[in-house]
Amino acid sequence: MKFKNTFSTKQIGSIFFIIISLFLLSVKPQEAYNLLRMMSIFILIISVSTFWNESVRRYKILVPYKKNRYDSNAEEKIAAYFKRKNIIYNHHPEIKVPKPFWIFTIPFVNIKLEPDFFLPEFDVFVEYWGMIDNPEYKKKSYDRKKKMYKDNLIDFISLYPKNLKNLDFVFTSKLLDLIKQRDGNLRKYR
Repeated sequence: MKFKNTFSTKQIGSIFFIIISLFLLSVKPQEAYNLLRMMSIFILIISVSTFWNESVRRYKILVPYKKNRYDSNAEEKIAAYFKRKNIIYNHHPEIKVPKPFWIFTIPFVNIKLEPDFFLPEFDVFVEYWGMIDNPEYKKKSYDRKKKMYKDNLIDFISLYPKNLKNLDFVFTSKLLDLIKQRDGNLRKYR
């Protein structure tokens, strides 16, 4: 799947701090050299780990599924909403996430998830939970998928049947909250 930008905002910020910390490590001031060196090493370690985590999260996406039919009328309504708002989307992409075993992950063994939509402009998945009232569906699919998304740091928006009445407001507010949370700006404007 192609992203609009090569790097995300977090990755660009990490690159900036990596460059700054490498510059600070190369400079040798007269006073407080040890403190500056320790701070530079700390910034370098945090920046590299942030860049790595964001890269892993970003490139879990595989290929969009080439399917021309929708699973439900509600899913078709959501797709029509995206078309109306000129939001680029991929229908039923595949994501590979590592298979958990207790508190570990099994290397080279992946679970394929298939969310309903992927919005490449926002780097977010949209999942429509149409059968949320069914207890068996909630136990098997809903809880498992939500846990997989959260454990693997995959940004997603959940839509429910009650949200379809006011889809524009609900989707826009959830997307805005997600972008604020991603950028670390959680202030409430009221």
